[in-house]
Amino acid sequence: MHNPQPVRELELGVRMLVRLGLSVCLCPFLIACGGGGEAQTASESASLSLTPLPLFPDDPGRTRLGDLRYLGGVALDLDDERFGGWSALDISPDGGRLLAVSDSGYWMTASLQYDGDALVGLSEPHITVILDEAGEPVSDDFADSEGLADLGDGAYAVSFEREHRIWRYELGEDWSGVDDALPTPLANPLGTEALPNNAGMEGIAVIGDWLWSAQEHTTGNAPVHIFSRTHLFEPEQTGNSYLVAMEPEFGVTELESDGADGLYILQRFWSRDVGNRIHILHLTAEQIAEAPNVTELHPTLLAAIEPDEMSVDNFEGMAVIEREGQTRLFLISDDNYNDSQRTLL
Repeated sequence: MHNPQPVRELELGVRMLVRLGLSVCLCPFLIACGGGGEAQTASESASLSLTPLPLFPDDPGRTRLGDLRYLGGVALDLDDERFGGWSALDISPDGGRLLAVSDSGYWMTASLQYDGDALVGLSEPHITVILDEAGEPVSDDFADSEGLADLGDGAYAVSFEREHRIWRYELGEDWSGVDDALPTPLANPLGTEALPNNAGMEGIAVIGDWLWSAQEHTTGNAPVHIFSRTHLFEPEQTGNSYLVAMEPEFGVTELESDGADGLYILQRFWSRDVGNRIHILHLTAEQIAEAPNVTELHPTLLAAIEPDEMSVDNFEGMAVIEREGQTRLFLISDDNYNDSQRTLL
């Protein structure tokens, strides 16, 4: 979803957060992306400079954030009209590669480099358009890609809002298919036809054979979000809907599997006076298993990113991997293609 107004104190980008202890190293690095309408790699384009960004600007050594530890952030600037609006994210299991979609209908892939635990580089970025069923670039209301879920074996589900739908793309396990992958429609969750124009399925995730999706905002003034699950392989199944109680006035911007039949949830609040507030929450497998027997699910708040003393952004995408025995959460934010906002890694 595009924020309706410019957001105060934005440092857009990818942030690495790790559950429990990890040392932090903030390092600048270079990436490159091309201009123009066709996909380009680093060899075809100019370089991009990045500036390291602490979580607490007035206390750079402070890294603890609730149940998480901050591993670093970088503010990024690139003169490429295609770059930005990154609304969903996936990271390869080894942590070495990045896949993202923007809400203007673009894919981006890139390689990541580390120095020990610290992310220190990004190389070989590649930006290309997302195609529709006829092999044409998605455009206008059909281009608002918001959610991304790994279906396994190189297949990915992408959720779109405005023209609400979920499409499956065969990208290949090395993501080499991004330039020419054509979509196959998947079954829409229950209630999709009633979703608002600019507040649809911002978050999707896979647990077993089920694709979970989250309605961005609550119904009316109730602090209860609607989560739906749709069977990936038997679309004739009706599926289920669940009520998830979370902070009022926050919207869900991403879901991610925790690898153990639970869900991480990314939740965002924005107002002109306050700016962005971000919550990272968790629903365990045990809670989800109990869902048919309870009225509402109540996730645990792992961490809150607040605008006054912390570097905060319009975070819309999240990816979770296990690397070297640690759970790592990557966040990416949407700059709304606004010059007053920025992008990070």
